[in-house]
This record gives sequence, structure tokens and C-alpha cells, in this order.
Amino acid sequence: MSRAIFLLALLIGAHSFHIKEKPNSKNHQDITSIAILRATANICKNADGNFVTPKQLNPKTLAMACKKDAFKSNFEAGIKTIITHNVNTDLKHPFTAMMHFDGESFLDGKNLIIKGMEKITELLNQQKFEDARQTLGTIMHTLQDFYSHSNWIELGNTEPCTALINIEENIPNPADENTDTCDNTAPDTNTGAKLLDTVIQNKILTSGYFGKTKKPGKCSHGGPLDFTTGFRKSWNGINKDAIDASHGLLHHKAADVAVAATVQLLEKIWKSNNDANYFRLVGLHQDKPKGSRFSIFSSKSRVSDASEQKIENAVA
Repeated sequence: MSRAIFLLALLIGAHSFHIKEKPNSKNHQDITSIAILRATANICKNADGNFVTPKQLNPKTLAMACKKDAFKSNFEAGIKTIITHNVNTDLKHPFTAMMHFDGESFLDGKNLIIKGMEKITELLNQQKFEDARQTLGTIMHTLQDFYSHSNWIELGNTEPCTALINIEENIPNPADENTDTCDNTAPDTNTGAKLLDTVIQNKILTSGYFGKTKKPGKCSHGGPLDFTTGFRKSWNGINKDAIDASHGLLHHKAADVAVAATVQLLEKIWKSNNDANYFRLVGLHQDKPKGSRFSIFSSKSRVSDASEQKIENAVA
């Protein structure tokens, strides 16, 4: 695959919650921004009994409400930096299944998240905040993709899978390699792949395979570069990356649960550390994050216009 075709695929969302903004859809930038704002509001409220959540929640209003108004630009920079490392996961590891929970790589994906959380605590204790932001952005991406790439939403779940961030919990009922999960003989109805009735009835967890890794009887990821079902039916997968994706009718449900899961991740990292390290991690601190540039995209992230109505409404 040529690099130009691959980068174009990322722009149109071939493999993940979209990087490029699409109408009526949330991308990784949106999900990450909303989650950091929500989690930070909760942590500020825990630290200050008089905290009042702003009606319009954005980096500037939240910094003021947290009595850290002097650090509002650093807060924006911190969010942008974490977003950049999140997005760069698609650029650096586009076809590494465990980093996107593709191909039923549930145990490997969970292990990546758990080890990442442990590494973040270690880095914070060493005062290596830039490295911690990079690790945080990476595992956020993996966690968020679980809800778009698996059938967690199709199984009727409306809350996050807490097993992904808790080592003692088992991931509920993952499919084994010999279990068929999708009806690959069903006609193309432009509504994505059809999960087998037994998968829904028995609440079997699966995720889509991408490209040549797909096994007979398994589900495809779907998308413009996923030819697991042939070029004509390349959209016949189960991903919910955007409103026009294979299972795009469930995109908003997947994005909303991904936000909630990311909030849980951030709060667990906070509880494993302390207020000071958490606030510095997200940029609510006198030391401004150094930041990181997008490799092929504008460095202007979705949070740079902090008053953007789409994010404020979603956070409210």
C-alpha cells in the first residue's frame, strides 16, 4: 500500500474514530477533549467543596472554576498534546491489532492499557510529564477504539467495560477463535455486517478483522481499505467510527460510551497518584507542556476553539 493512499485513508477514517472532522460525528479529538474536561471538573469538585461546574465547560472556564485561571493556556496546551499522541497512534501503528482492539485482540489490548496505566504512575513519580502524556494519549486511543471496533454497543451495553482498566476483572465472554460471529452470506444492505443471532443472544464479544487477517465466519472491520469482503462490499463491517461507517447508526452511542470510559481511565490514574500530579499531567500547572506536532495534520486541535458549541453541548 502506498503511503499516499494510506494517509488518505486515515483522513477519511479507514481504521478508527475519525481524525478528520466529519459532520454529525465525534472523532478522537472530540472524545478526548470532552473526557479530560469532565474528569478534571470532577477532580476539582473533589478538591474544593465550593466548586461550581461552569455552564459552558471548556479549558478557559474550567481553569477559572478550578481556581487555576493563570494556567488556562497551559491547560489548552496539555489537552492538545494528549490529543496529538492519541491521533499519532493511528499514524504510527495503523495495523497493529491490539492497539485498536481489532481482530478480537481483547486480552492484548487490555494488557496494553493496564501496562500503560502502570507506566504513567511510574513516569509521574519520576516527574516525566511529557512521557506520561504520550503514554496517556496512546492508551486513550486504544480504549476509545474498543467501543467503535467491537460489538459492545450492539450487545446493548450503555456503560463502559470496566474490565479494560481493572486488572482483576475479566473481559466478559470474548469469542474464541473457532466461534463464528458474522453472517458473511447476508446480502449487502448498506447497513454493515450482520452479527449472528447466537452472538447477540449469548452476548458474545467480538471485533472486526482488517484486511487479510480475517478468518472465515468472523466479522470485518469495514471501511474504504478493508477488502476482507471484496471491493464491492468493503463497507460491510461492524465499525462505528463515524455516522456513515458500517454500523454508523450506533456511532453516537459508541462515542458517548467511549467518553465515559475515558473519564473512568483518567479518574483511576488520578486515584493512583494525587491531585498535583494529575493537574500537571493535563496542563493545569505553571509549567507549560512542550506539546507535539501532528505528523500530517494541522497542529490546531479541536479544543483550540474552546467555545465550540459541539464540545460544550456534549460536555454539559
